[in-house]
Amino acid sequence: MQARDLAVIDATHRLRVLTSEHVAALYFPSHNGRASSQCRKRLQLLTEAGYLDRREQPQTRTEGRKPYLYFLAPAGRQLLIDEVGLDPETLDWKPSYNDVRWPYLRHQLAINDVYVAFSLAAPRAGWTLASWTDDRFLRKAHTERVQITGPDGHAQEAAVVPDAHARFEVTNPLSGETTWIQFFVECDLASEVVAAARLQRNSWQRKIRAYQAYFQSGAIHARYRTNSIRVLTVTTSQSRLANLKEVTEAEGGRSRYWFTTAADLRPETALAAPIWFKAGEDAPVRLTR
Repeated sequence: MQARDLAVIDATHRLRVLTSEHVAALYFPSHNGRASSQCRKRLQLLTEAGYLDRREQPQTRTEGRKPYLYFLAPAGRQLLIDEVGLDPETLDWKPSYNDVRWPYLRHQLAINDVYVAFSLAAPRAGWTLASWTDDRFLRKAHTERVQITGPDGHAQEAAVVPDAHARFEVTNPLSGETTWIQFFVECDLASEVVAAARLQRNSWQRKIRAYQAYFQSGAIHARYRTNSIRVLTVTTSQSRLANLKEVTEAEGGRSRYWFTTAADLRPETALAAPIWFKAGEDAPVRLTR
């Protein structure tokens, strides 16, 4: 057991599911975009030893073979208790977590794609990704509900649960002053209606209306000590991006809401390249100044 092996096992607990390419990018940095033979061998050994559970992704014949999926397994759970010191009462894993339907896994993998991109982008920009919390934990924390108004004028209650919350530490190299930059992350897989005559539960319009109410409430400041948090949305295509951005602007959203596509989000572009489109503006910008 190597320190890197333990880190991989811990990551499958924190992030729920990783592809072999996620593992390669995070822990085998010379992988050149693919899982190296060394990475594949370590994952095979960890799987055979019962620390990880390996599954295949759904795939069509034309897609070819996709990277394996890796989950925490019972021996891995015990290792995290024995070696890392995690509390067995609070360790968030049970065998049923590995047997979930593909739509959930697809969304979780999209969230983890963003995590990997930001994790590798942060050192390049001189930032530190201090914390990353996905919706499994945010759903337990964000219990506050906000009031939104439907098209019929009647008030509705809504919860605001981002797909992830990222907190970066940024130190000024000249002054040594440290600041914190926070983002909410939304991974849009084009599975929800953008706008509708009624505020459907899964519509983007309803989500933005709830975000707007949340930012105007005291709940966000009580939880995060600020309401200066940008909402970063990663979606499937430029046309989908344009539709989401248009509805966001129609709901009064402006510079707080930023959009890009999954194809453009990579470690070398996530923070330092002009791949983001702000609501209310036309030209792409970058996250770092």
